[in-house]
Amino acid sequence: MGGGPAGASAAAVMAAHGAEVLLIEREAFPRHHVGESVQPAAFRLLDLHLGIGEAIAEAGYQRKYGAIYRWGVDDNLWSVLFDRRLTEQLPELGDADLHRGDFEHAWHVDRAHFDALLLGRAQEAGVEVLRARVRGPVERDGRVVGVVVDGPSGVEEIEADWVFDATGQGALLARHFGLLVQHEDLRSVAAYAYVRGACRLPSALNREATYVVSVPDGWAWWIPLGPDRTSIGLVTSSTADLPRGDGAWARLVEVAEQAGLPLPAGASEADPQVRTTRDWSYGVTARCGPGWTVLGDAGGFVDPILAGGVDFAIRDACNAAIAWLEAREAATDAALQERMMAHASQAATEFRAYLKLARYWYGNNRSVEGLFWEARRAIPEEVDFVDTPLRAFAYLTSGEYSADRHFKVFIAWQERRIFQQLGVDKQALGRAVKALRRRR
Repeated sequence: MGGGPAGASAAAVMAAHGAEVLLIEREAFPRHHVGESVQPAAFRLLDLHLGIGEAIAEAGYQRKYGAIYRWGVDDNLWSVLFDRRLTEQLPELGDADLHRGDFEHAWHVDRAHFDALLLGRAQEAGVEVLRARVRGPVERDGRVVGVVVDGPSGVEEIEADWVFDATGQGALLARHFGLLVQHEDLRSVAAYAYVRGACRLPSALNREATYVVSVPDGWAWWIPLGPDRTSIGLVTSSTADLPRGDGAWARLVEVAEQAGLPLPAGASEADPQVRTTRDWSYGVTARCGPGWTVLGDAGGFVDPILAGGVDFAIRDACNAAIAWLEAREAATDAALQERMMAHASQAATEFRAYLKLARYWYGNNRSVEGLFWEARRAIPEEVDFVDTPLRAFAYLTSGEYSADRHFKVFIAWQERRIFQQLGVDKQALGRAVKALRRRR
């Protein structure tokens, strides 16, 4: 249920490995969606599972080498760049040097185009897409066995071996089962707009990084989406200060100028549409149950200060798809349920870690240096190539840490499939190898 990044990714991975997948999406794509700043790990996973790297590179998205933060009472700019070499070389680089250096980067995406691209890849993988609205789940004997939809042929029930909820902040199953929990301490609203005209950061990064600045009762963002189109936004806990209605753009410009965000010449004379979103930051008391799993935002969303929403959704979806593909070979429903519950538990652990970092941003608002140390403590000591708190923060918030774990799970699953196809008993093979070593 849901054709955004989480739903399309999970569906595509499962279909590519032989599963019969129906994806139900109520909206026509492409459709507008906020959330343009995507982290590197998301693209690594999409390229691995959907072979989408070339299409992304050719899409014309703005490159993203990292993020610049100015937080609390500290006026210092903190550059959190994905590539260590770029961190060291940036002061000496000119504009033309950035692309020639082949530095690690992600992309700022146009979500309307990006989401449609992912959904198209899912269809190419064999996913059937149904344009319909899901009314709710079908339950029998305490288990979800399908959904009720308003489709082209009217109201109908569709049965399924498993139901994945990727309905985003609609969180259909969480609301149906009463599982939604609001994080009141991170309760906030946002106003944002897209402005035309060139403006840039005062460094070789030019328009190829995210700029985040704290303001009273919240923070402001600056995300370039192309040569002359930029997303400007304000996240605030004070609804009284939210720019909306008549004069919303003028108020948003005022906040941006006070925060020191780069704005194009004549921005105050422009009048783009100012959009608002509802309260953010919620979780669920369970991510999985008999016959169902929630993915991405349908299982919780954290204040977007670290730009990890799309990244978490894609990673959660890929992990869930691999877990289900592995679990469908189980002999019993109980074994299938156990494997999916294990995935949900891991996803919940990652979500809580991300929530902790977001809360630390607000609790430690005098300097971000403490946050870097907090990130280092969140990574196991065996990850020895992360040698400074700043690099730990970049490794963690870029999604690379969780992606590396996914690659290990994926490779192990592939190995098991190869053993099964060759008729090899992996445990017997392991015993034979140990016996051979002893003889040697």
